[in-house]
Amino acid sequence: MITRSLLNTELDSLFSDEAPCTDLKIKIIGIGGAGTNAVGALQLEDFAAVRLAAINTDAQALDGSPITEKLMIGRSVTRGLGAGGEVDIGKAAAESDRDAIATMIGDVDLIIMVVGFGGGTGSAAASIVAEVAGKTNALVLAFVTLPFSFEGPRRQRIAEEGVGELRKLVHGLIPLPNDVLLQEGEEDTSVLNAFAITDRWIGRGVNSLCAMLLSTGVINLDLGSLRSVFQSQGGKTIFGTGVASGGDYVKDALDDLILCPLLHLGDRPAQLDRILVNVIGGADLPITRVNEIVSQVSKRFGSREDIVFGAVLDYSRTESLEICVLGKAEMERLDASVKKSKVADAPSPVETMQGLGLQSEIAQDKLPILQQVHLSKLASRKKSTSEDQDEFTFNEVDAQRGYFEKTDRNDYKDEDLDVPTYLRRGIKIKLKV
Repeated sequence: MITRSLLNTELDSLFSDEAPCTDLKIKIIGIGGAGTNAVGALQLEDFAAVRLAAINTDAQALDGSPITEKLMIGRSVTRGLGAGGEVDIGKAAAESDRDAIATMIGDVDLIIMVVGFGGGTGSAAASIVAEVAGKTNALVLAFVTLPFSFEGPRRQRIAEEGVGELRKLVHGLIPLPNDVLLQEGEEDTSVLNAFAITDRWIGRGVNSLCAMLLSTGVINLDLGSLRSVFQSQGGKTIFGTGVASGGDYVKDALDDLILCPLLHLGDRPAQLDRILVNVIGGADLPITRVNEIVSQVSKRFGSREDIVFGAVLDYSRTESLEICVLGKAEMERLDASVKKSKVADAPSPVETMQGLGLQSEIAQDKLPILQQVHLSKLASRKKSTSEDQDEFTFNEVDAQRGYFEKTDRNDYKDEDLDVPTYLRRGIKIKLKV
């Protein structure tokens, strides 16, 4: 269902001068070096009520940040230096200043964490910050950048582990893989500009969230709307934006949304439980085009339970549109999908034998490509006098089928799959004692 009807055709444009309540308390916290840099680069002049904060172990990096509210953690652990890429040091630093972190979080309604994973401080401290924030009534969302491939497998592993842990502690986690976002750059994009691309995506996400909650619109979204999508901690979140101006800007914005790289990540859930759609447009956006947007987004990103829709007025826009989509798949559905995949990925007969302590007499990497054993070859085994294995004396097909002898044959390419693989293919095995 859509939470607010869009059928009022008497309106020649979408927007009115209704102003939402602006006493909402939002705090954006950059954690670690990458997170602090990204938050420091945010352009939020239109949202004076939003407060920015930074948490880091590196005193020098904090001093150089334009953010006013800063917290250096782990003074007794790192003595004002960074964590040196060591997660244990970053965790110890955050643990030593839990009370200071709680004081910084304070009494807010929405916390947006921005953090880069793969290093020492951000990867470790983010979970501590999320744990502290979880003890408040705040809704907690996280934008997490993931390292470039060229940064090495160690940083990739740290990032993957960090995402798995943090996802359980926040209401919504939005991963931002640097490799994926770099697709927007040119072949000769410098390293500095590559990180700037990631910061711009974070800016788009944060601005979209702040605009939908704090800006004027006839279809206003409030914190309750956001909570209806992010009802519990855990699960997976999708986020995407589409932007266009001039020409057929509605169609172009929809096309840009569909092609958004963040909506094509490998771990994106196939089915969402709830979805939020927000459009930011000028006063010239007709109601009929809004119906088109809702229809197309619902068709592409439809959820099982609910679609929450909002629209924001930006007087500076003319023939311009931005669409923001946020969706959530709860942990219960993901767990069910994992169980289903585990059944589908059942171990092969060889893997089963290895798990039972059985091994092939010939090393697996030296095994020839084995063909189906003809019955005549099995018959010749009948005369074998070997004492360590006599299974191949069962030359009759029915005798080989064991417990399946009273069932119909399960044939595949002239092989009875109910006959153990090692019998069908003549593999001699021995038990490990």
